[in-house]
Amino acid sequence: MLGLAAAALLLMICFSGCTSPSVEPVTTTVPTTIPTTVQPTPMTTQPAPQSLTGVTWYLVSLNEGGASLSVKPGTTITAFFDAQGKVSGSAGCNQYTASYEATPAGLSIGAPASTKMACNEPAGIMTQETVYLSAIQGAASYSIDGNTLTIKNSGGNPLLTYSTVPPYEMTPAPITGTMWYLNSFVDAQGNFWTPGATNPISLQFSDAGNVTGNAGCNSYSGTYTTTGNSISISGFATTLMYCGEPGVMDLESTYLGVLPMMKVYKISGNELTLSDGVGKITLVYDTTK
Repeated sequence: MLGLAAAALLLMICFSGCTSPSVEPVTTTVPTTIPTTVQPTPMTTQPAPQSLTGVTWYLVSLNEGGASLSVKPGTTITAFFDAQGKVSGSAGCNQYTASYEATPAGLSIGAPASTKMACNEPAGIMTQETVYLSAIQGAASYSIDGNTLTIKNSGGNPLLTYSTVPPYEMTPAPITGTMWYLNSFVDAQGNFWTPGATNPISLQFSDAGNVTGNAGCNSYSGTYTTTGNSISISGFATTLMYCGEPGVMDLESTYLGVLPMMKVYKISGNELTLSDGVGKITLVYDTTK
């Protein structure tokens, strides 16, 4: 009997030790995450011009006989209105300048003077230039909407449409090592000068800080420095020849007189513009002789 009792006690201990304890369920509190709204970084864009002046406007289209004509591919027509009442730019082949008067109520542009080059390509470039230089004289009012300038005729109809965005991007020619040929310039008195075809005026900057060229009759040299788009030209010396062709010496002396007054330069494609920094005196060069 004692053996049976001991066996029963042993079985009870075994069952008690092998019984799994009860597990209380664990409630996990998951914190609610409030999504953070990330504001997109605004894109930086060039501010739209608020004024007619101080901006290079690129012609997009012009109207002739009621029809809107796009600018021919491969040509660029520009207009730059300075603060002294002069508008100048490229008519596609030649450089031009004209007087203008702008008020909140209207715009008038005088007959332009231009250089006398002839361009053969693309086909129709000279006809386009003639139409443009005629159309610009019909200006009666204007409006600016964002980056778009619209010049209207006396009937309020669009005549010329410009944009601050170039029609196509050209790799700018380097300022140094390039032979620049003068197209035209406006002096301090507002006079428009153009070099003759037989007496081109040239300008070349070296990496060493020297500037050389031909002023129409005599060769000249000097020094220059640049900081950003600022430029300083000084220390001129010239040869002492005399050229008898009418107007050549006057042109040369005027050119050499205004060149040291240049303070700012800008290169757009194959065009170099030097100015006095206030838009009163400008010299326009390109790489075509």
